[in-house]
Amino acid sequence: MASTLQRAADAGRGRWIPWTFVGFFVVVFAVNGVMIWFAVSSWTGLEADNSYERGLAYNRAIEAAKEQQALGWRADFRFAQTSAGRGILELDLNGRDGARLQGARVDALLVRPTQEGHDFELALGEREPGRYLAEVELPLPGQWEVRLAARTRGEVYRLSPRIYLKP
Repeated sequence: MASTLQRAADAGRGRWIPWTFVGFFVVVFAVNGVMIWFAVSSWTGLEADNSYERGLAYNRAIEAAKEQQALGWRADFRFAQTSAGRGILELDLNGRDGARLQGARVDALLVRPTQEGHDFELALGEREPGRYLAEVELPLPGQWEVRLAARTRGEVYRLSPRIYLKP
């Protein structure tokens, strides 16, 4: 009789052991669920560029930079914030001889490097010889990349400065 009671007492003492395994896995699944939720809700939609393809294009980028340097153009870019969300893009273009480059077509692509879906294009108009301006309204404060392309006489000059729009 004593051995039967002893066995029953021993079996009662070990009943919590399977529940510790169950509790452990419940905690693991709960933490994984929270981590998945944070990962999915914080994704901006941007993906990293394919580094292999960028590596293949490296020589083309070097040649394009040499061609641009051979043009001898000088560009002076400025951004002035005029109010919350607004500013003026200004580009001065000078040729190899230092003279203002007139009659160029200047296009800008404004890219939000940290979020997808806010990029837009605009044209800068020539306000005086060799000086190109555009008023811009940016949808979000923060950092923006301005990809400029100035075209005249069959030549293209590219410039990609970054600007910061204060809130």
